[in-house]
Amino acid sequence: MSIQIDLKGRAAVVAGGGRGLGQAIALTLAKAGADVFIGNRKEEEGLAVVKEIEALGVKGAYHFLDVAKDETVQEFFKQALQFADNKIDIVVNNAGIIETRAMMDIAGEEAHKVYEVNAMGLANVVRAALKQMIVQEEGKIVTISSIAGISAMGMLEHYSASKYAAVALTKNAAIQAAKYHINVNAVAPGIIRTKMWEEILDMMTDASEETRKRDDTFDNAIKDIVPFGVPQTEQDIANAVLFLVSDLAKEITGQVLAVDGGTTI
Repeated sequence: MSIQIDLKGRAAVVAGGGRGLGQAIALTLAKAGADVFIGNRKEEEGLAVVKEIEALGVKGAYHFLDVAKDETVQEFFKQALQFADNKIDIVVNNAGIIETRAMMDIAGEEAHKVYEVNAMGLANVVRAALKQMIVQEEGKIVTISSIAGISAMGMLEHYSASKYAAVALTKNAAIQAAKYHINVNAVAPGIIRTKMWEEILDMMTDASEETRKRDDTFDNAIKDIVPFGVPQTEQDIANAVLFLVSDLAKEITGQVLAVDGGTTI
């Protein structure tokens, strides 16, 4: 008899679910049977993902969300509760931004937005989720950090610091939530070729637009950094989230699951 993850009858909320990794997470939860309510700044992206969710035979809906503004987070969760018939089972915070400029090249005030979204935005979402789940006395929360938030990488200093903060906030939230048996964990993605890595490749290749040069540079970097020798995919991360929100992980809380091919060993 095989083991399958079945989320039928559960309502999931994905903050930052309109594209890329958030989209993969939302669709993976939907494929497991969950109804999925997504938040995103861009309506067009959000509605497009909702169509994909509904095509899987479950409920989907979108509402505007700017995690850095607590008033929009509160309104988002108000709408999410209506969508979920007043019981939210799963909350995933994927909302975040990047900053590839080095610490010596950017003034603190310019970097403020990174902390505002990646740290305070996460806190806004987790706090709103906990307020509801404490009433329910159950629920699962997963935050998306980064391997840059568990291991100093000698670059992306402000981004890294904001992701360290995300890990600390997640662990402390887990302590607050434990007596209600609410699971709060983080996933730390490894290296995925996202917009952030395209910006890093700009620096590594002197902004070359030659596809072969950029691909070779990325592949060589992966071989140097990742013990498995391959980059991670958005689906790899979504699968880790699926595990953490499933009953298979019911006794796991306050942990950071690095999905990185051994990079942080």
